[in-house]
Amino acid sequence: MSTSFRPYPIDQLPVGFEYPSALLKIAATGDYPNIYPWWFVDADTKAGALFHSTRLSDGRNLVPFAKVDDGRGDIACFDGNDTTGNPAVFMLILDDSERSYSYVDFADWLRAAQADAVRWQE
Repeated sequence: MSTSFRPYPIDQLPVGFEYPSALLKIAATGDYPNIYPWWFVDADTKAGALFHSTRLSDGRNLVPFAKVDDGRGDIACFDGNDTTGNPAVFMLILDDSERSYSYVDFADWLRAAQADAVRWQE
């Protein structure tokens, strides 16, 4: 699969935040494994602007980067307070289910997204 997307520019990111290099490589090349029903957020789209506007909505400093279209509608976000370049991934839950889950980092999230894609195709 080859689809490019644009991450949020530095002026829209928390001070000191750095994207994981693996995400930047995917954004630059557009080469990544099938992760459907997940998709990467493009900062230049209406969806990207909407997700960015919700990043502080639950009191956390979030940087949205992916969304799932499987009925849950969750948004994967980086911990915007992290300045290491390997931030944790927190989920922004948009329904009233009171679900809560997160991932250690981007690599952990990507493995889970790929597993979702396999289950979705079965």
